[in-house]
Amino acid sequence: MSVDEARGLVYCPTGSASADFYGGDRIGKNLFANSLICLDARTGKRVWHFQFVHHDLWDRDLPAPPNLLTIRRNGQEIPAVSQTTKSGHVFVFNRVTGEPLFPIEERPYPSSDLAGESAWPTQPLPTKPAPFARQVFSFDIINDLSPDTLPDLQNQFVRIKPHIPFTPPSEQGTIIFPGYDGGGEWGGQAVDPNGILYVNSNEMPWILTMINAAEGDTNGERVYLQMCATCHGIDRSGTQIQGSPVPPVTLAALKEKQLDRQALSEKIQKGAGIMPPFGFLSSNDFNAVLNFLLKNGGGPTSENQNSNNEIVYVHTGYNRWKDAHGYPAVKPPWGTLNAINLNTGDYVWKTTLGEYPELIERGIPPTGTENYGGPIITAGGVLFIGASLDEQFRAFDMKTGKELFRYKLPAGAYSTPATYSVDGRQFIVTASGGGKMGTKNGDAYIAFALPH
Repeated sequence: MSVDEARGLVYCPTGSASADFYGGDRIGKNLFANSLICLDARTGKRVWHFQFVHHDLWDRDLPAPPNLLTIRRNGQEIPAVSQTTKSGHVFVFNRVTGEPLFPIEERPYPSSDLAGESAWPTQPLPTKPAPFARQVFSFDIINDLSPDTLPDLQNQFVRIKPHIPFTPPSEQGTIIFPGYDGGGEWGGQAVDPNGILYVNSNEMPWILTMINAAEGDTNGERVYLQMCATCHGIDRSGTQIQGSPVPPVTLAALKEKQLDRQALSEKIQKGAGIMPPFGFLSSNDFNAVLNFLLKNGGGPTSENQNSNNEIVYVHTGYNRWKDAHGYPAVKPPWGTLNAINLNTGDYVWKTTLGEYPELIERGIPPTGTENYGGPIITAGGVLFIGASLDEQFRAFDMKTGKELFRYKLPAGAYSTPATYSVDGRQFIVTASGGGKMGTKNGDAYIAFALPH
């Protein structure tokens, strides 16, 4: 949240409605999900609100706190609030009245082909600024840096639904671009006193595929598909989440780990690692999923038969779309840093953020990487940011976007830096924690300052 202390207003960005990708049980716009809500800080009374995604089916929760700034137009100063989105848009409002400072249009988008689903027919988009991430994944921007992987990417492309923004999830497969991690992400943005917004962005496509969990042959399979398959895989062979492996739960894998019924029951009840506890399951569902896992799926039994005919769609996991070498399926840039003048809605500059050393050695210009954690700016006109998967900490000229400095960290800096001063000397500090997308872990704080 962000607070306007002088006016006593608090600005609250909200998350998406549950479940993330199927809304057959929540027909309608789903207010106040995916909204920026302005509240009177003293009373909690709602002053105004705006919903950025109607009936969200794409996990487009608002990723970061909004920024408070002053917009200058025609000699006037307007108190404003800006909100970035995972889809790569910047919305700007009068922070007192909620009036949009650039026109917002409701545009039509496709309907859903999932049983029971009713996608909202329109979505709001600002006419300015232009998106800070590409919006359409088309055949011509499939990654062709590696000729050996291009045919496979092209074959995948023609098998899934043609990409249009806000195409609803499907059993055929739907491209999410920008992906679940933006566009804009949780690291937030920086804004200077002149109304220039600085925001880093991801350009990674993901593929979302839905299945009807109610179609399982047994109640145990239904519970597995609904509760477990997103992480462990439809075929129980394991997946990856944020670069961390999720183990397989095939019968052979469970036997190899010597997980008998009692041990498996305890893990499911209490959770393990990143897996949450599932002790809330009814005894019937709990025993049914145990039977399903330990009997290699088995066939229907009288006590395990799925008699539940409700529609329960689940997805097959959070799947980045990459080529066989691990690079995004889309042509670069894969990560950018952007400066946007919110007085006019025009871009000041855009540059890539991050690089892959092995591609640089091949003579390929910096591609950018996925990035997590936002920028910080200083009165001296310097922007500092870590964020990139190459584990570099960088400084940029705020006016031009020129890189001024870089430092190889012991591990990636996937949070927003902070600044402070001691005895008149200014420092910048970043957490070097690593751990994203398979990069190594770290436990250091690294501080920087100019020489005395």
